Amino acid sequence: MEMKLIKMMPLVFMLFANLANSEVLEIYSWKASPGKANDMIERMQAAAKIHSDLGIGVTISSLGLGTALDFDYVLRYDDQESWGRLKDETAASNEWNSFLQEVSDKPVGELLGSFSMVNHDARNMADNFTKTGQVSRVFRWEPAPGAEGAASLRQRFATSKSIHENLGARIETYQINEGIDGLRDMLYIMIFDSHTHMSEVFAAIGQSSEWQMHQNAGANSKYQTTLKRRLIFTTAANY
Repeated sequence: MEMKLIKMMPLVFMLFANLANSEVLEIYSWKASPGKANDMIERMQAAAKIHSDLGIGVTISSLGLGTALDFDYVLRYDDQESWGRLKDETAASNEWNSFLQEVSDKPVGELLGSFSMVNHDARNMADNFTKTGQVSRVFRWEPAPGAEGAASLRQRFATSKSIHENLGARIETYQINEGIDGLRDMLYIMIFDSHTHMSEVFAAIGQSSEWQMHQNAGANSKYQTTLKRRLIFTTAANY
């Protein structure tokens, strides 16, 4: 066991080095007060204008199946350096602090929770995350225990990504690094142009012998994973 851990150390250090240069997402999930959904969207659009002017990418998503039909407000940064710099600039912004005071005095919803994550692919930039109108299907996985379990899930993600992108989906995968729970969890996000596009791709996946072989290999792996959540969301606005 000790020898295995020693062999895994270079892989772990390489992983953290890559993630330090990867896209960072902060996700804030909100529930609108009864009758206040439109007000919440307007608030999010006003916040997005401020964040966008500061140089932060913003996505507003309408959550669908697998949720209580709430909203996600997502902040996007190219890497850890820009995350730290832009967080400090936001905290010092008079416009942002005035906005916070205004919305705190007249709330139109409740913050359900928040977390952040980093992209496994350091080549991905924040400004090409999604486009308005796209539909995404999200799968949140917990890897098997230990560094080897995490490495196994990342490898399975990489194989799945290759298969799914060949069948027409766009795939992004993430490591959660801040939140209330599940800090070892990873997200596998499938992005489609529309619901019609999503149904066409899933039909192709269902007929793919390569995907079936990959599924069978995962079922027989000694590193068993747990699917903790899945949901669908539509990108309502992108800044």
